[in-house]
Amino acid sequence: MLKSAQYIYLVSRAHGLATRLLTDSELENLKKVKDLFSLLDQLTKEDYIQPLSALDRDRLDAALLNNIFSRVYVDRLIYFTKISSGKFRDFMMNYIRRLEVENLRRVFRAKLRNKPISMDELIPIPREYTIINFQDIINVASLDDVSYHLSPTIYRNVQEAFPMAKSINSTLPLELAVEAIYYSKVIEAANILPSGKRVVEILRNEYFSKLVYYILGMKFLNAPLVVFEKYSSIMARNLGTSVEFINDFLRAREDVALNIILRSKYKWIVKFIEPALETRSVNDLYKGVLHGFRDFYKDLSKRYPLDMAYVLWYLYSVEFEYLNLVQIATAKELGIPPDEIELF
Repeated sequence: MLKSAQYIYLVSRAHGLATRLLTDSELENLKKVKDLFSLLDQLTKEDYIQPLSALDRDRLDAALLNNIFSRVYVDRLIYFTKISSGKFRDFMMNYIRRLEVENLRRVFRAKLRNKPISMDELIPIPREYTIINFQDIINVASLDDVSYHLSPTIYRNVQEAFPMAKSINSTLPLELAVEAIYYSKVIEAANILPSGKRVVEILRNEYFSKLVYYILGMKFLNAPLVVFEKYSSIMARNLGTSVEFINDFLRAREDVALNIILRSKYKWIVKFIEPALETRSVNDLYKGVLHGFRDFYKDLSKRYPLDMAYVLWYLYSVEFEYLNLVQIATAKELGIPPDEIELF
């Protein structure tokens, strides 16, 4: 099948823009710098030079750097959205909503712990790329009040997860519900793309890695997951699998859940999460899931360098670069030795 000019252009731009990403070796070198000032001096990739040069070095801290990193991350996604048109733009407008999901996660966590949160602590999303008015949400008094602001949005059904979040003192139920809605929208938009089948399969693998984190994480917290069977249909639809598979996963003990994954097409993730099952650590589970999915999508980009799978590789790589730079800056401020800084 002949590929459209727009298709070829986007894949070509992804290849060109990828040259501006930090390499693994460059990230490893940044891990070894002495402090935040050295990090600032060593980060000389084109996209960072101008915003970093304008920083007031007398006020330098990790929060200031992380704000710059988030702005570069957003600018890269928005640029790719702007150069897209038609169904490609529709896909990007749905894909970029992951910024909104991340901000909701930060607000949920702050409100659950009754901690103040400011706009500076959120990813700076231009208003036309989000359906949520975060300025209003951060000013509410409690987690329950956040629910009110979700009611007129696509996230209205997340309200059902608020009682569970409070009962187990964790935002994982809320995050699971928000992600289910996000992936339903982005997968629907991906279905009509050229190479859509492959793009959908990548998104489904990403979504399953998220489900592993949320569901096993809640099992570690001894949450009664049977209440989440109300989301089984949307989770199954997002994955293109049966409701029975989802319900079996929800109901199973951790060791049985692992066997369920091993019998599925998502078995690639098992080796990355096994250590977390030993420690029953939600944090270890998060790191394992990220490492696993990064390996998965890197392998795909090598096999399909000339279609939309490569575009998705670029978009994911932008996100992982952001996560790693935040990890490094935060570690430098805390004085964590380089060999203890774990990159994703």
